[in-house]
Amino acid sequence: MKTRENSSIKYKPLPELKELENLVGDFIQYWGFKKIHGRIWVHLYTSSEPLDSQTLMSRLKVSKGLISLAIRDLLKYEVIEVVSTGKHGVTFFKANPDLMAVITRVLTQREVIMISSAGSCLERITLKSKTDIENAKIDFEKVQNIKKMTESAHGLLSLFIIQAGISTDSENLNAFSSLTTQPNL
Repeated sequence: MKTRENSSIKYKPLPELKELENLVGDFIQYWGFKKIHGRIWVHLYTSSEPLDSQTLMSRLKVSKGLISLAIRDLLKYEVIEVVSTGKHGVTFFKANPDLMAVITRVLTQREVIMISSAGSCLERITLKSKTDIENAKIDFEKVQNIKKMTESAHGLLSLFIIQAGISTDSENLNAFSSLTTQPNL
């Protein structure tokens, strides 16, 4: 398969890069993303030049469809960026160099929303009548424990995001702002 590496230097893969690609892929997968996201990111972040999807397919030995879907996801979270469009409409990508912005954006778009939704659900449970709670065979004290844990997790995550410098994307800021001002969270 012919690749479109930009420079005249022939690409010679390092076994350590392959190992890193798999380790980051495993780590990313642990956090609910796909392993391919981490594998692509490693190549784009460590590359001395922007790469196109054909080159990534060749390096990672994966299908065009898998690369296309993964690139779309990575662009959505601004983990990677389009650098240019070359000959014949070939798009070149690079990793977003601001790692802290990437992490806070993902935390804001995913984890804060998940934790806040859980907190909201737990709050609604605690507002149920004693009869409803008993009929559902729910241990109210355990619900309260989960609610406290969720509130703590939300607080810690909020502090991390604020400390790191939250994204200035107005949609994300508004969403984050509404989540952090919910009662009892």
